[in-house]
Amino acid sequence: MAHKHAHTKPGELNDAWVDRKAERRVHRYVLAFLIPLTILGIFNISRTWPDEVAKFDFSSLGYIEQTAFYSAQVRTIENFDCIANGATQLPDGTFSTSLCAKVSAELLDGPNKGENVFFEANASIVQFGIQYGDNVSLAAIPTETETIYVFNDFERTNGLIYLFALVVIVLIAISGFSAIRALLGLIVTFGLLATYLIPSLILGANVIFVLISVLAAITGIVLYLVHGFSLKTAAAILGTLSGSVIALISAVIVSERLSLTGITGDDDLVLSGVAPDVRLSNLLIASIVVAGIGALNDVTVTQSSAVWELASAQNKPSWYALFKGGMRVGRDHIASSVYTIAFAYVGSALVTLMLLFAANPPLDRLINDEVVAQELTLIMVGAIALALSTPITTALAALFAKRIRNPRYQMPLFDESDKNE
Repeated sequence: MAHKHAHTKPGELNDAWVDRKAERRVHRYVLAFLIPLTILGIFNISRTWPDEVAKFDFSSLGYIEQTAFYSAQVRTIENFDCIANGATQLPDGTFSTSLCAKVSAELLDGPNKGENVFFEANASIVQFGIQYGDNVSLAAIPTETETIYVFNDFERTNGLIYLFALVVIVLIAISGFSAIRALLGLIVTFGLLATYLIPSLILGANVIFVLISVLAAITGIVLYLVHGFSLKTAAAILGTLSGSVIALISAVIVSERLSLTGITGDDDLVLSGVAPDVRLSNLLIASIVVAGIGALNDVTVTQSSAVWELASAQNKPSWYALFKGGMRVGRDHIASSVYTIAFAYVGSALVTLMLLFAANPPLDRLINDEVVAQELTLIMVGAIALALSTPITTALAALFAKRIRNPRYQMPLFDESDKNE
C-alpha cells in the first residue's frame, strides 16, 4: 500500500490545529470577564456623562460669548510697519519694526456672505506668506458700534477632507475590508474621547475613574471590531487592558513623585484661564495613557498572532515553548515600539525643546525642566507599559493556544518538490 501524506507549502499554515469546541469553551470563560467589564464601563460612562455644558471664559483669548467664526477669501493686502513680539530696542531708544498687513477679504459664509471686511495680519502671518486668494478663518467680535474681524487661522477644512479621503482609498486598496473595520474603530474611539473623556476632564472629573471607564468600555469592542471576534483577539484585549492599567498606575505615581504640574507652555496657562476646573496634572496622566493605547494594541495583537502561528507550526508544543518563541518576536517589537513612542513624543514638542536647547542650560538643569521631564516621563512610562504587556499577552496567548489544541492534530509535511509548484 502506498504511503500518503498531505503536503503544505511553507508559509501556508492553517488553523486545523484548533479544537473548535475547546476554543469556544475557553473563549466563553474569557468573555465571562470581558462582557461584565465592558457593561460596567458603559454604565459608568452613562452615569457620569457630562450633561453640563462647560462654561469657558473666552475673554482671556480676546473673544466674547457672541463671537462667531466665518470663512473668508483674501482680496487685498496692504503692508505697514509694526512693532512685533520679540522686537529689540535700538540705540536711539526706538524699537525694531516688522511688516504687518491690513487685509481685505470676502466673507464666504454667514449672514453677511459676499461682503468685504478688513482685518490685520500680524508679523508672523505676513512672514509666513498670506497671499491673494487664500482662504482664512475670521473671528467676528461684535461691539456697540461695529463688528471687528480678527484673523483666526488659515482655512484647512477642505484640504483635510481630501487628505482623509486619500487615506481611506489607500487603506482600502491595500487592506480591503480590514481597513474599513480599522476606520470604524477609530471613529468609535475618537468619538468617545471627544464626547466624554475631554468634556469630563474639562469639568474637573476624576481622571482615574474616567480613564478606567473608557478603557473598560471600548477596548474589547474596538479590538473585536478591528481584528475579529476570536480567542486570539481576546488574548490581545487582555494584554492591552493590562498594559493600560500599568500605564495609568505608573503615570499617577510618577507625576506625583516628580511634581509634574502639566504646565509646559503658554497654551497650558491659557487653558487654565479659559477652563478653570481643569487640572493640568490630570491632563498629563490622561495623555500618557491615551498615547500608549495605540502602541499597546500594536504590540499585543502582534504577540497573540505570533503565538498562534507558532502553535500551528509545531507538533504538540509546550506552553513554555510557545511563550519562549513568542518572546523572541516580542523583544524586537518592544524595541521598535519604544522608538515609535519616543520619536512621536519628541516630535510633538520639538519647537519647545528647540527653545530650551537654544538657551544652552547645564545638562542637569535641562533634564530638570518640566518640558523635558514631562517628555522623558511619557517615553519611560510608555516603555514600561509596553515591556510588561508583552510577556503578559504572550503568556495568555500561549495558555489559550495550549488549551485549544486538537490532540489529534499533526502538522502537515512539505517536501522539496513543493517549492517548484
